[in-house]
Amino acid sequence: MSSNLLPRVPTFCGRNDTSYFPNLDTIILSRNNIGFLGPKSFRCLPRLSTIYLDYTNIGKLQDNIFASLPALRTLHLLGIGNPLRSITQNAFNSSSLETLNLKASHFHFDIKHRYSANKIFASCPNLKILHLTENYMPSDDSTFQTIFRPLRKLKKLYLTSTKILNLPRNVFTNMKLLQKLNLDDNGVNGWNDSYRIFGNMTNLKYLSFRHNHISVINETSFPDELLSRLKSLNLARNPFSCICDQMWFKNWIQKNGSILIEYPVGYKCRHPNSMNGILLNDYKPTDKMCNPWNPLYTMAIVMGIVVLLFLAIGSIAAKCQGNIKNYIYLLRVYHNRKHGYIPLDSEEDYEYHAFVVYCDNDRKWVHNDLLNKLENEEGLQLCIHHRNFIVGDSITVNVDNFLKKSWKVLVIVSNNFAQSEWCQWEVDVVQERRRRQGKEVIVPVILETIDSKHMTSQLRTLLDSTPSLRYRSGVGTELFWKGLLESLRKPLGHPPTSLLYSRI
Repeated sequence: MSSNLLPRVPTFCGRNDTSYFPNLDTIILSRNNIGFLGPKSFRCLPRLSTIYLDYTNIGKLQDNIFASLPALRTLHLLGIGNPLRSITQNAFNSSSLETLNLKASHFHFDIKHRYSANKIFASCPNLKILHLTENYMPSDDSTFQTIFRPLRKLKKLYLTSTKILNLPRNVFTNMKLLQKLNLDDNGVNGWNDSYRIFGNMTNLKYLSFRHNHISVINETSFPDELLSRLKSLNLARNPFSCICDQMWFKNWIQKNGSILIEYPVGYKCRHPNSMNGILLNDYKPTDKMCNPWNPLYTMAIVMGIVVLLFLAIGSIAAKCQGNIKNYIYLLRVYHNRKHGYIPLDSEEDYEYHAFVVYCDNDRKWVHNDLLNKLENEEGLQLCIHHRNFIVGDSITVNVDNFLKKSWKVLVIVSNNFAQSEWCQWEVDVVQERRRRQGKEVIVPVILETIDSKHMTSQLRTLLDSTPSLRYRSGVGTELFWKGLLESLRKPLGHPPTSLLYSRI
């Protein structure tokens, strides 16, 4: 019945609503003068599955026009209304409808009062194929999302020539069953955040962007998972820029070019002007052309090496601080000897080489390490209060007597030492000896780093004003003992080596 002058849909019901055509499967009413459809237009057609109403004069689609058709599967409304001006919220009320063709209806989905965005497709939830070619789609993501939210079962979507300039986010990602998406003949020139546009489309096999404004395709244009699943990708008739930014796409084509439709003849350069009209296939960028060596890279590398070198030296210095100080101490001693400083006293004038001031908690190191090294191996004689003090005399008397018999004073500094009130008294006594005989008479040995909360003013004064040696086990041990021996044997009157540290 197509191409006639029918002003309305014929009646298909007889008496008592019996059908004249109970087995009618398809009806073609295209190119007639039909201008109105209502809820009763298609009654009494229980097996009707396909309707063609292309190029009719229906300017408004009313509610429930097709609700009485339980077997309806396919509805063709191509070019309807010329243009279609209004769609009511339940116009497509049909739970059986699977294919809807609204191509070339020139309906304005971008004018909200002409339809209900959240209900236009809500009453046809089983739709699988939707043609919206040559209509006007909205420009905002929110309306796009609202229109397509109910269409979870959609498998094919045609949006050719729908005035889309920017791809909507979080619209196609909800169509997990979508297999084919056509976006030809729009104004799309690029997009960001491809995962919010194409992510989660696990069944998409055919994607077309033919004749848009796309100039560059790079590694961020499509998710890798999507590209690996596609059987067909059409990017022909786009104004490609033949510049280095296109290098990723060129490399991708070499490996996956078989899925590109119309390649290579449909892929031409538009920019720069010197490349206009040349096939993209003939543009052959190289790494050397696109990634020339920048002198700034050399400067950055050199500066990086210098920074790393300083960090390495600083790290070594921090870890070996004690060993370095001991080594400098030895160098200073050798320097003093070379310049012939005149000693004030000799170790031969005293019974002991050194009086050892230490905390009882450090007795193990003093007895096992210090005495063993200096007395047993080097032949020095040390005064140790646990061993040498005279029983019956007071501690103060013993300290005073044995200090007079000792050439130098060896102070073993630790956190335990810093917390001991008795040791602090000994420091005061030692400081008096230092004021009378000079800095060289005292040799502080630091067993461990002193916590700031334990540091007393007396101890800080001693360490700040007197050259000290830091004990290090392992690699630096030999250097420590060598420095300690030189300090104990160095004649009194030489300038303090620690002055050298303050100048470094």
